[in-house]
Amino acid sequence: MTEYTLTLKPSGTSRSFPRDTILADALMDMGVMVRTPCGGKGTCGKCQVLLEGPVNDLSGKKSLSAGMHLACRTSIAGDVAVFIDQQQDTEGRTYPRVEPTAVYGIAVDIGTTSVKLSLVDCTHSRTYELDSFLNPQRRWGHDVISRIAASADRAVAGRLTAQIRQSVFSSIQRFLDGAGLPVERIDRIVLTGNTTMLYLFLGLDVDPLGRAPYVAATKDFIPYSAREAGGERFARTTISALPVHSAFLGADLVGGLASCSKKGLAGSTFFADLGTNGEMFLMDPAGRIFATSCAMGPALEGMNISWGMTAESGAITRISLEKGHLAYRMIGEGEPAGITGTALVDILAIMLRENIIRKDGAFNADLEDMSLPSPMKYRFDGDIPCICLWGDIRVTIKDIRSVQLAKGAALAAARLLLKEAGCMPEQVERVMIAGAFGENLNMENFRVLGLLPEFPAATWHFLGNSSLQSAQEACCNPRFHQDAAALRDRINELNLSQHEEFSREFVAALNFP
Repeated sequence: MTEYTLTLKPSGTSRSFPRDTILADALMDMGVMVRTPCGGKGTCGKCQVLLEGPVNDLSGKKSLSAGMHLACRTSIAGDVAVFIDQQQDTEGRTYPRVEPTAVYGIAVDIGTTSVKLSLVDCTHSRTYELDSFLNPQRRWGHDVISRIAASADRAVAGRLTAQIRQSVFSSIQRFLDGAGLPVERIDRIVLTGNTTMLYLFLGLDVDPLGRAPYVAATKDFIPYSAREAGGERFARTTISALPVHSAFLGADLVGGLASCSKKGLAGSTFFADLGTNGEMFLMDPAGRIFATSCAMGPALEGMNISWGMTAESGAITRISLEKGHLAYRMIGEGEPAGITGTALVDILAIMLRENIIRKDGAFNADLEDMSLPSPMKYRFDGDIPCICLWGDIRVTIKDIRSVQLAKGAALAAARLLLKEAGCMPEQVERVMIAGAFGENLNMENFRVLGLLPEFPAATWHFLGNSSLQSAQEACCNPRFHQDAAALRDRINELNLSQHEEFSREFVAALNFP
């Protein structure tokens, strides 16, 4: 296999990569964080780099300045030099005031799609956003099963582990440098996430997680030095991970359960974290805990969507219909670059109400003769029908199908979980929606799509990222791991991969209400 040299300037660091390696992947392998909030589709333009040397530009964009290329849509075709602006990552960032006597920790939520980190002042119980980036392992698949399959090759498994460790440590170090906080002040790093993501970070064998009987041999993790995980500069820092329940119920659910329990749960409570892996639990008035998980895909996180992106500058987070015109709310200024999962929920709910799409997700047959809210236009992207919004942003029939698949999985899982617990939807008193998805969610539009049962008597609460919050609590509370493990041991798991009714319920749940 032909290999070429990639050199970083001005540092002079170099490494060889096979021909046709995507530049963004190569840069991340060299410890350079590349912002790709659109998931590498080349739509957001956030990963522009200046380079010299032969490359294949797959973006088709002619508007970039001379020498500039989108790293996510450029492949190596010869020896290449890339100019890295060391200041670019810290420009415009604000940092907390460092307390001279405080003990600090780092909370890390390793999601299948996104990785989120926060700095925790353990002395004063304060937290600060540190960083958020797309999980660089996604080149080996957008779901845990794909990454487990890729890990069958031990060399790939090693790369998956090295890459997530390097990305996390690099992110922390850049923040500490910008904040003027010595690395010696970081006493602990607490990890959370689904079981597969934690196993990959910790270097454990993920193969049993992906095949029957889907056994997680290790559920509690012994703390160890960050130096053992490749964090050479973190010699005084201890890494720990929150406990998991099984292959499909990870530390994100266990941590969310522990965090919710500390706030006090009375009556029947239904909890759902609707990310790439949908995880749910139901606690009944007797204190029994039932839990399950389902594969939803990354559509609600803005991935696998034509113009989807995570919640970064340029992303539309909300869409509303006002007097026949669409209005949007976005992060930052300028022209919008894409839409987040919450904005996708908004626009689909609007299209359902306006009879632009039917309950089966197809476009209305009379759409070409209908008057659409401005600036909507019905067009074809090649042979794929779509609704054009602002600029090049559009929603295609494939995007709608991706949301339907997520909806079908979530609704079927919720219905079977309620059935397993012997609980009717009208008996649920509290519904808790967790994850970044819930932070900008319009509840009315969410319910229009029917991703969960109606729960007519329940009050609805948005928790934000409960997985990250649980790691933050664990940084401050040395008993949190133990308390979470005690709750974990009370879970009755419903394994949908072996459930005879799931396929039927899934198909029945695909249509919108």
